[in-house]
Amino acid sequence: IVTTVATAIEEQSATTQEISNNVSQAAEGVQEVNENVNQTSAVAGEVTRDISDVSQAASEMNTGSTQVDESARELSELAETLTQMVQQFKI
Repeated sequence: IVTTVATAIEEQSATTQEISNNVSQAAEGVQEVNENVNQTSAVAGEVTRDISDVSQAASEMNTGSTQVDESARELSELAETLTQMVQQFKI
């Protein structure tokens, strides 16, 4: 009986050790997943900032192109006025 109990205790101890190892491996896997999620979150934040920067740059370009368009229109009007003034002096 003692031998049987000792054998059962050894098997139970081995099983408990195996369960402990499996739980430890699972915890390491969860830790790795958490690290990957954190890295992904950081990258997503960087992408969001980059998109915001691009959007701001596009807005600034739109404002600049509107100003260039307005300046070109004013220059065209000035050229037309000058052309009319020069034509008045032709003999």
